[in-house]
Amino acid sequence: MIPSFYNLVNKLILFVLFISCTLSTFASIEIFPTSSRSAAMGRCSVALKGFWGIQNNPAAISSIEKFSFGINYESRFNLKETSYKNVAVIAPLNFGVLGLSYNHYGYKLYNEQKIGMAYARSFGKIISIGVQLDYLSVSLAENYSNKQNITFEIGLQSEIIENLRIGIYTFNPIMVKLSKTNEEKIPSILRVGMAYYMNNKFIITSEIEKSNYIKPIIFRCGLEYSIKSKFFIRTGIASRYEIFTLGFGVSFRHLKIDMAATMHESLGFSLQMGLIFNL
Repeated sequence: MIPSFYNLVNKLILFVLFISCTLSTFASIEIFPTSSRSAAMGRCSVALKGFWGIQNNPAAISSIEKFSFGINYESRFNLKETSYKNVAVIAPLNFGVLGLSYNHYGYKLYNEQKIGMAYARSFGKIISIGVQLDYLSVSLAENYSNKQNITFEIGLQSEIIENLRIGIYTFNPIMVKLSKTNEEKIPSILRVGMAYYMNNKFIITSEIEKSNYIKPIIFRCGLEYSIKSKFFIRTGIASRYEIFTLGFGVSFRHLKIDMAATMHESLGFSLQMGLIFNL
């Protein structure tokens, strides 16, 4: 009984702390790398190819060759009120790759939503470019008006030398706001990083992120080791907030499963899981 009571009190404290921070920065949308694979690698994402590039760097989906559908769920600090839900579908076509994504964060009294439509194209191995148009919405309780606006993101990836890929990504470069109030803003983000592929088994990746919402530059580093291209072990670190991460993945013929755990420097662990279906 005592351990159960302790867990309940602990969750209540975390919830109050997180919601207090949210309300104090109402409508300041948080944009950070999404997907269980990225989360397990210190949230590195900008130079990685794959399905969830639709959330992290649209240029990354240019390599998708099959119609794909994915879902990802993050239980932030083990509280459903602060959970992140992500759904996306990607369709490769003759003129490039199209993608549609939907993100939801929060609960009934406070939630953020993001709908994105992406297009990416690869120009050989030299360069891949992707752009995405985003609709953003923030809702607070029932007696407050909703805030929404439209912005965009753009990304680039290039394999400058064999097995070394660089990535550049920017979100909301024109600094669109949800309203004229300074506190109700959409962050402008720039990420630059690299990924080195060793023997098709080992990936070392790192990146830096600069945001006008979070003043210090964030540094991230991640590792991924694959066993027969079926099993994946991952870990990573970051210089701020989520200081240590780990996870694993399993790949089948038409299904990929990824799981991750991230440790926040103040609020503890968060768990997440993602599924990708290739048709």
